[in-house]
Formats: sequence, C-alpha cells, structure tokens
Amino acid sequence: MSAAPSRPQHAGSPAEAAARYDDAALQAAATVIRRYSTSFGLACRLLGPEVRPHVYAVYALVRIADEIVDGASAGSGVSARGARELLDDLETETYAAIGRGFSSNLVVHAFARTARRAGIGPELIRPFFASMRADLSEDRHSADSLDEYVYGSAEVVGLMCLQVFLMDRPVPEERRAELVAGARRLGAAFQKVNFLRDLAEDYGELGRVYFPGVEPGAFSETEKDRLLDDIDADLAAARAVVGDLPPSSRAAVLAAHDLFRELSVRIRATPARDLLSTRVQVPNPRKAALAAAAVAKARTRRRAPAPAPGGRRAVVVGAGIAGLAAAGLLARDGWDVEVLERGTTTGGRAGLLERDGFRFDTGPSWYLMPEVFDHFFRLMGSSASAELDLVRLDPAYRVWGEKYAEPLDIRSDLEHTVAQFEAVEPGAGARIRAYLGSAKRTYDLAVDHFLYTSYASFTPLLTRAVVAGLPGLARHLTGSLHDLAARTVQDTRLRQVLGYPAVFLASAPRMTPSLYHLMSHMDLADSVQYPQGGFRRIIEAVERLAVAHGARIRTQADVVRIVTAPDAGGAGRPRATGVVWRDADGAEHELAADVVVSAADLHHTETQLLPPALQTYPQRYWDGRQTGPGAVLVMLGVRGELPELPHHSLFFTDDWDTNFGAIFDEPARVPDPASVYVCKPSATDPDVAPEGHENLFVLVPVPADPGLGAGGPDGGGSAAVEAAADRVIDQIAQWAGVPDLRERIVVRHTVGPEDFRRDFNSWRGNVLGPAHVLKQSAFFRGTNKSRRVQGLHYCGASTIPGIGLPMCLISAEILLKDLRGDTSTGRLAEPLVPGA
Repeated sequence: MSAAPSRPQHAGSPAEAAARYDDAALQAAATVIRRYSTSFGLACRLLGPEVRPHVYAVYALVRIADEIVDGASAGSGVSARGARELLDDLETETYAAIGRGFSSNLVVHAFARTARRAGIGPELIRPFFASMRADLSEDRHSADSLDEYVYGSAEVVGLMCLQVFLMDRPVPEERRAELVAGARRLGAAFQKVNFLRDLAEDYGELGRVYFPGVEPGAFSETEKDRLLDDIDADLAAARAVVGDLPPSSRAAVLAAHDLFRELSVRIRATPARDLLSTRVQVPNPRKAALAAAAVAKARTRRRAPAPAPGGRRAVVVGAGIAGLAAAGLLARDGWDVEVLERGTTTGGRAGLLERDGFRFDTGPSWYLMPEVFDHFFRLMGSSASAELDLVRLDPAYRVWGEKYAEPLDIRSDLEHTVAQFEAVEPGAGARIRAYLGSAKRTYDLAVDHFLYTSYASFTPLLTRAVVAGLPGLARHLTGSLHDLAARTVQDTRLRQVLGYPAVFLASAPRMTPSLYHLMSHMDLADSVQYPQGGFRRIIEAVERLAVAHGARIRTQADVVRIVTAPDAGGAGRPRATGVVWRDADGAEHELAADVVVSAADLHHTETQLLPPALQTYPQRYWDGRQTGPGAVLVMLGVRGELPELPHHSLFFTDDWDTNFGAIFDEPARVPDPASVYVCKPSATDPDVAPEGHENLFVLVPVPADPGLGAGGPDGGGSAAVEAAADRVIDQIAQWAGVPDLRERIVVRHTVGPEDFRRDFNSWRGNVLGPAHVLKQSAFFRGTNKSRRVQGLHYCGASTIPGIGLPMCLISAEILLKDLRGDTSTGRLAEPLVPGA
C-alpha cells in the first residue's frame, strides 16, 4: 500500500507565503538567465540590487518566448502551429497574471510582479509577442516590416528595462524622452548585431533573412559595412545618454553597450563570406575587462550629485575590500563618499592576473564565514546569493603529509570529521566532537559579542552569555592553539589540521591563543565555498554596490598626506580636514572632507601620512609588534589535467615547528622544505584556465622581508623568489605524484615580499597583516580610529577585528557604527536604513 504525499505545511501568514513565492519566482528567472546568457549575466551583475531581479524577470520571459519560437519547443517536436498556440497561451497568461498579481508559471509570475511594480503595460508587451509570432510565419522582411519587427523584439525590451531603471525616480519629460530614444536605439543595435552574428544559423538552419535585399550567399563587404554603419550610429546615439541613467543601472548598460561595440568592431574585421560559417564572439577575459572598464567609466557622473548634508563628506584611502565596503556603507547611509586608490585597479591584495587565457586570483582564495558576506550584502539591499554564484567544495581540502603515502581528504561535515579522526586515531572521534563543540560555542560568542565592536565601551560586553563564558575565554586566551591541538590528538596530520588555521591569522600555532580554535568550526563543521569566476567577483560585487549607492572611486590617486587643522575651539585634538593625493603625472591635489577613512596598511598610514606628533602608532610601537609572514606566490598554468589535486591542498612538513621558526625567529630564512598551500580553482571553475589546462596558485610562507625581492613573469623575479618557486614546484610534483609537472608548465608568474611592500605599502612586505598573537588580538589590536586626530578612522586587516575578507567587511561596519555613536556589540539591522 502506498502512502499519498503529505500536504505541505506552510508556516506563517498568507503574506509570508506570497513573499516566499515571489522569491521562488525571482530565483527561477535568475536561473533562466544564468543558463542561457553568460554575457547578459555578466552585465546584470553590474546592476544595483534594487533593479537586478526585475531585469532578470523581463529577460526570462523574453527567453521563454524565444524558446517557444526557435529553441526548446522545436527540439521537443512541437509544430509551428503548436508553437503559435503556446505563444498565444503565454501572452494570455502574462496579461492575466499582471491583472491578478499571481501566476502558477514562476517566470510569468516574476514578470507580472515587475510589470506591476514598474508600470510595464500592454503597449510594450503586445508588440513583443507580435514580433515573436512573425518568426513563425515570415522568413523575409521589407524595410517597414523589419522596423516593426526590431521594435517589438528588441526596442520594447529596452523600454521595459528603462521602466525598471526609473522606478521611483522622477525624471523631467525632456530627459525621459532622451532616455527613451536611447533605449530604443540601443535595443535596435543589439538586435542587428545579433542578426549579423547569427547569419549562418538564421539562413542555413531556419531559412530566415532579416535584412531587406540581402542574400547571405552573396553577402558583400559593402553590404556588411553599410549595416555596421547603421549599427554604430545607433550605438553612438545610445552612448550619449547612458550618463543620464541612475547609478544603479549606469555601469551595466555601459558594459552591454561596450560589449556590442566590441562585437561590431570584430564583425567589421571578419570577412563577409566568413560570417556564413563563423559566429563572432568576444572571449570571456575580454568581456570581464570591458565590464571592469565600464564600472570605472560609470563612476564619472554626467550631472553632479546633490551635495550631502553638512558635515557628511568622507574620503576613503584605499580601494581594497575594506575601503570599498566602507564606501558602500557610508554612501548608503547618506554620506558623500570619494575613494582614492593608488593602483590602477581596485581590490588591493584581492587582485587578478590574466595571461594567455588563465585567470589567477592573486590574493584570498578561501571563502569562509559565509554569513558575514551575506550580512554585508543584505545591509546593502542585496544578498550573497544575488551577487555571487557560490559552490560548496567537497572535499573542503586535501592534506598531504611529508611522511605519509596517502593524503587525507577533509570534508566540512561534523559526523564525517568525527568518523575520520576516529579511523586515523582510535579514541580521537569523541575528543574532536568535544573540540568542535567548544569551537562552535566560542565562534558564536565571538560573532555575537566581540567581532562587531570597536571596544569603545566595555559595558555592552557585560551580558550573561559573556560573563558565563569568561572562565573559558580566559583559559583560551592564555593557552596556545598548538597545546590545545596536542591535548586533543596525537597523530601529526590531525594536529596540523587543527593548528593550520593559525596561518590564516598570520601567525604560528605556538604563538596563537587557543581562542582561535573557533576557526576549526568553519572548515570542519560549517562549509568551505568558492565564488564562481574567482574572488575578483567579490570585489566587483562590493564595488558595484558602492557605486550604485553613489560612491565615487578614483584610481591612480596616491594619497601622500592627511591634512589636519586645529580644533575649532582651540582646546581639543586637531581634526582631519582632507587629504593630499598625487596623480599619475605627479601633480598634487587636495580633497576636503569631514571624515577621513584610511583602509590602507595601518603602519603606512600612521608613519607616512601623519607627522610624528599626530601618530597614535609611531614606529616605536611597530618595533615591538609581530608582523605576519611574507609570502612567495607562484601562479602556474599547466598543460593537461591534474586529478591528483582538488580545489584546495595543504602540504605539511613533518617538523613544522622548524618551518614556523624559520619564518618568525631570528635569523629568519626561507623554509626548505616548506609547508605550502596549493589552490587549483580549475577543479571547480572552467573559466579560469583554457580547455585542457589547469590553474595552480601556490603560497609559500616566508619571512616578512622585502630584501627577498620581487617576483615576475617566466622566472624573471629575484633569485630568492625564483629559487623558492623552483623548490615548491618540485615538492608538489614529488608529494602529489606528478613527476612531469615542471615540463607541463606553460605560464609561470611569481610574487615576492617586495611586491607587497611596493604595491600595497605593506608593513615589512607581509602578506596578511599583523599576526594574531595575544597582544594583537581583540581590544589589544590597532583601534579603528586615531586617538590624536579627530575625524580620522581606520578599517582593514591591520585594525579591529583582524585579518581576512570577512574581518575586513566587519571592520567597515564597525566604522559606520562608530560614526553613528553605536557602541553595541551586535550587527546592524538588515537592510541598512540611512541615518537610523
């Protein structure tokens, strides 16, 4: 006897059920876009979160209609008559859904929700469906019918998106008319470019010819150039008004425009006869470069922004993730924000190197604490799922031991971890369960009470949970991570699995308080994830949101001095009044501000941008502090597959105390052999390496010593850096069983401590920041504001709460809380309400 499925239980009110359904509909629309258009998806990621779901909804309906006409329906055996009936049904259901506010078709429901919200009516929907029907009956066009077809199939789609872009934004009629004309011409250009790209398919497979008087079999250069001249005129007319779009849509539309302008250029360079056998495309790296350039160009407004309220001008020094996050939060809170970045691109240490079809992340590569990222995005009115395509890694990582024949695969699952530890060391299962239980409790306590505070007041810390946890906290602050791991397990590899998080903290297990055993909760019980497209996608998302909220970012702007003035009353501390920055030509400029936020290296900010009398942390402070390690980074493009390596691998020497001693003790030296980290993102992401190749990122911890030199392409770095790279390549080859690894390398690029000093003003060329030893943790770490200059604030890895992308996001939130006078220990409410 079979049981009928139980009726789903819907918790909550009807309004909550409707909200869940709306969310499911939007996710369905987003899935359609991700599956069908990488180029469009790339441009959409540049949209502000308030408009992106609505644009997804518009294009998802367009895509479904197109699949009825030309794609999936034909592949499923549907006749032309059947396709017409399906198209009629879709149009009827669309109107009905807009009228009643609901559809059982998730894509139609998403579109109807957008249409009601943005005011998209039948005057735009009807011509669209008419053009779709034309494809079922017409295979040749006159000049008039082509104009009508292009209007319905493309121009009205641009007008629908324009309705979305201008939601809740009053626009003068004259300006709206200009935007409408620009939207139509951009849509027409997009469609005509695609006609040329799809000439072979349309004519050869479908028997269609869209351009009047054109016979594809005799398509000439003259005809091609005439059509492209018309397209380029449309693109130019549309480009002239892109600057008038709201910030939330400007970069995305500009990126789409620039992509099709690039296609036009490439089509013009392709012989006319070849268009019948070749579909002109733009390589993915070029698309990414166009998108990045569009973001930069979109920062320049055509019209000046409205001034912020008095006393609300902020300048942010540095466009790493902390600076971008600070700019975004401040801009959303109503501040007038300008970011000055000395480099040519944003991202700081989270950089990107592109060579010969390889995309190398040159900085962070572990996506931990996912709830911190999601919280930041939700503060900004979005979410991690909307901004990033996250993949859970399994295994989380692989551990290779110097004296062990087989590696150990680590999975982010409590029960698997318990069973695995028990199998390696009988009795360790119960001990690791207790260890991870303590790690989870400590992690929760830290997130709820210690990470999101500047320690400006200790009163908010006096909660029942904190007081109850004080004995355990005191014990973990005074003991080392090494000793706690040694009491838990005896097996060398298992101890190293529990101790290696110290490296994330720029420290060594013997130097790191056992409080940080909380980090084992992240990789052994929670999850290790990866954002498809690489960690540059995180930087792009944070930057995109900051710009969408009005922040302005200027690159090649090297801040050389923080400007101060005496306190207005004459009795208080001096006040920061702006900065002096130097452009690429060496000219100096002064930018006034009410608040200066330095997201640059704290040592550089204090010792180089301020006079000695105004330094909270002068050089003598740093002389008594512990820097984190330096690093030699080795980026390798490898021919053929490397199945021996998963996404993350850790290679541990047996005597790693000697390894850490070489890095942190005097005299310091490069360890040999070294305990190293290897990332193979091509295991998860096909876009980071050409087909048939692998992408390797290798990190070798070394002393923080710029004297070791810089790296370079193809063995062109310093002798010490390249020697370290050679040794680690041979080590990976031997330990992982890839004897021909060196011979298969087709791209090689190294980075050394001098690169970090030169490019990021990093203290002693360190790779991460000040080590998380006891006297540089929690309230002992560098504070988030100057004690000697009013209005001078800090954020980033050098300050509270510490190292890593999640910590940098938190430091930006602490900054905003401090400016608001909020001394609480909790997170700000989502989404961020300006001035609340």
